[in-house]
Amino acid sequence: MSNLSLTLALARKDWRLFWADRRSALLCFVVPVLLASVFGTIFHRSPADAAGARLPVVVVVEDGGPFTRQVADALLASSRLDAKEGSRAEATAAAAERQAVVVVLPVGFERLKEWQPGSTDERPDLYLLHHPNAGAEREWAEGIITELVMQRVAHEAFGATERESAPPFRVRAVALSPHPQMNFNSYSHSFCGMTLQYLLFWGMESGLLLLRERGRSVWTRVRAAAVPLPCVVAGKALATGFIALLQVAVTFGVGYLGFGVTIDGSVIGFVLLAAASCGLAAATGLLVAALGGTECRARSVSVLLILGVSLLGGLWVPGFLLPAWVRDAALALPTTWAMRGLEAATWQGGGLLAVLPSVAAVVGFTLALLGVATWRFKFVERAVRDGKA
Repeated sequence: MSNLSLTLALARKDWRLFWADRRSALLCFVVPVLLASVFGTIFHRSPADAAGARLPVVVVVEDGGPFTRQVADALLASSRLDAKEGSRAEATAAAAERQAVVVVLPVGFERLKEWQPGSTDERPDLYLLHHPNAGAEREWAEGIITELVMQRVAHEAFGATERESAPPFRVRAVALSPHPQMNFNSYSHSFCGMTLQYLLFWGMESGLLLLRERGRSVWTRVRAAAVPLPCVVAGKALATGFIALLQVAVTFGVGYLGFGVTIDGSVIGFVLLAAASCGLAAATGLLVAALGGTECRARSVSVLLILGVSLLGGLWVPGFLLPAWVRDAALALPTTWAMRGLEAATWQGGGLLAVLPSVAAVVGFTLALLGVATWRFKFVERAVRDGKA
């Protein structure tokens, strides 16, 4: 038989083994869809909800003056705050549990109504109590509160109405993107991320199967049949990659039918990147089989590494939510580039040129992993042949 025939025969063997356990095969397609659906549902927000988001605030009034009361009423009536009045004890508990930001108008705040521009008198305090991880909410609250308080001060000091004390400009927010069709969809992000993550897990399972075969008579019989090592590696990679490609098709098909996940950018770019990602999954499996040692140890280490590169690569949450140093370090990971390319081809509406750098990066990582795995297989084979292993 030619090397190509041997490779295809070995790939068919792995294909039949995959479908031998129908329930296990079905889970390979169901699990990524379920994970993507759950992640997408958790982070999904309709445009109306995003535009009408209000910050939870608890207002604590400790000064009994009329000016302080007016400020408190303005905070409670603000359309940008979900504000309610409470005691210091209730508010402190809410802030500690990150349920709200607390605005405390302490005793002495009434003096603010006598403020004049250029005044050097000691300024009264206004306290913002917040959870240590709620820095963004604190800044959000500080901006709104500053505007409302200064409007009341202008009214007291100069008799200005609310309209007269409003800022002399209007803020018009315009979202800009490098792709004119960009329209963020949390389900698109989750389906891209969970598909990539599960491709890596499928590659790991394929590698563990090969590792199991190496410890049993299957590997011995194949090698005794004078099957070249490159054919064994290529057959395993071909079967793993083809099943991974089927997983991509099923997962995104369900995403399109059930959650509106569409390819708004280059279809060719999406197909190229999907094929490259499937190759990455196959290379990951071969690397697990080549370096794994025992099956139990290989599984534990592989799960840890896959979860790590998934988190750092932005597969769980958008990359901009990660610290800057993590985003920079993640450029050394194939998951980062694969995720960038899939997002560019789907909800970002990027063209082929926007996807090609990611395709090139993923292919480069795939070739590097294949090279390491092949070298390791040859090293082990040589050691066995020389009686050193």
